[in-house]
Amino acid sequence: MSLIQNLLHSLRSALSVETQTDIEERYLSDAIDHADLERRIAVQSRAYMSMSPLNIGR
Repeated sequence: MSLIQNLLHSLRSALSVETQTDIEERYLSDAIDHADLERRIAVQSRAYMSMSPLNIGR
């Protein structure tokens, strides 16, 4: 039974596409405490702000 479950899990993980939102949520959920979570949010917001000039004029 576990062989079939492992096979199905492997197949599901190979066929599923991880989106950017999934990656960002996993990054935030890996925070170990409140301070780490705030640091990770600040890192993400700086990354978004550095990319904002690329979107001007569209």
